[in-house]
Amino acid sequence: MKRRTHSSLDKLPAALRDTITRMIIDNEWPVDFPKTYDGTPRLEDIVEYCKHRGQWVSKSAVGRYSMGLKTIEKMRTLGLIARKTMENLTPEDAPKTQKAAAQMATALILEFMTSRDDYTSKQIKEVSQAIRDTTQVTINADKYIREQIATKVKAAEKNITDIAKKKKIDPETLRIIREQIYGIYK
Repeated sequence: MKRRTHSSLDKLPAALRDTITRMIIDNEWPVDFPKTYDGTPRLEDIVEYCKHRGQWVSKSAVGRYSMGLKTIEKMRTLGLIARKTMENLTPEDAPKTQKAAAQMATALILEFMTSRDDYTSKQIKEVSQAIRDTTQVTINADKYIREQIATKVKAAEKNITDIAKKKKIDPETLRIIREQIYGIYK
């Protein structure tokens, strides 16, 4: 399938595109809408508004444009939520939360990539950077989680060994405690 390089909405005047964006993202009706309106603007309403302004666009073009805008808005919202969530994290909870946020962002990125096929080079670059960033967050979170586990295992091993020496526990009993109770294998 040939990739489209532009949308018919990209050719519209900037002011009209801004109004369409507000209709899609903010559910805002323009003051010069030609009819009485109620509720959230639908794709048909946007097409009708464009005709009223002397521009013809198809419902499918508006739908594709809308899907891309809504996905980008979801990504922005997710970024805000992630930043707010990260403000009050403890060091132990941070890696798991970072990983979860990165996985949600990756899901949104994939939704965006499959929602349309008419990306600009700037959008492709932004999506690529977002994928890189979320992947790096996940890798760093996994690495940190593994380091935390290794540190806890070493501390547990030291405590078990110290207690075993004080209590004069035989090596076989110590091995059983390590392996069967704590899951520490040497």
